[in-house]
Amino acid sequence: MPYKRRNEGWDQDKIVGQIKSLAHEGEDLSYNEMARRRQGLLAAANYHFGSWAEAVNSAGIDYENEVRKIPKWNKERIIDEIQEAHEEGVDLSWTNVTTDRDYSALAYAAIRDTQFGSWDAALEAAGLDPADIRRYEAWDEEKIIRRIKQRRKAGNPLNSKAMQEQDSKLFNAALNYFDGWDKALEAAGIDPEDVYKRRRWSKDIIREEIIELFEHGEDLAAPNMRRNHSSLYSAACKYFGTWTKAREACGIYRNYHRRT
Repeated sequence: MPYKRRNEGWDQDKIVGQIKSLAHEGEDLSYNEMARRRQGLLAAANYHFGSWAEAVNSAGIDYENEVRKIPKWNKERIIDEIQEAHEEGVDLSWTNVTTDRDYSALAYAAIRDTQFGSWDAALEAAGLDPADIRRYEAWDEEKIIRRIKQRRKAGNPLNSKAMQEQDSKLFNAALNYFDGWDKALEAAGIDPEDVYKRRRWSKDIIREEIIELFEHGEDLAAPNMRRNHSSLYSAACKYFGTWTKAREACGIYRNYHRRT
């Protein structure tokens, strides 16, 4: 049986044509992506052009400026980028930089063993106190919506009680920017009824919820309940007739519990 060359069937014209076709379709032409998805084309390009970059250049595409995905990071550049982002008021908390497309590459470059080894160490090298960065988190409507969608995608609960327990920063930011958690959900394209509809209410469950909120110092006045605990408020009115009657059924005759 005759020996078949590994790249039989490929020639320079065919490789260039394939690269142009992929570029026209908007496909990622980076080396890593080719190695993951199109090993045959990559191997042929290396064989016929000497390198993938040279094959891309031969297709009329500037590999270095238009395709190359991995910037050349060093400690000086990382420090400069962190300081510049800080001056622009960017939230440099680890949660934000790793989910923000503009800063994720910087974050992961900084924590490499060949660079700073950790994000805190990179912040310190840039003259910033990691503790201050962790306390600071800038919010805007776009970020709030993005974080809500991330929780939804991850399957995390989005009812107001779970949010206050699991992600109070996001919850409070949403209240400030959208004047209510339900409105924030709607802005993220989520129907609040879908969030709460699986809850099976009863008088006992309602009383337990109200008492727990009271013991945690929550404002039990109707306006606050409508705004921040709309599902519980609606259920209480349905089962007890009015919010006041539901609250009093729990033995609570004032809106606040004063802690000692």
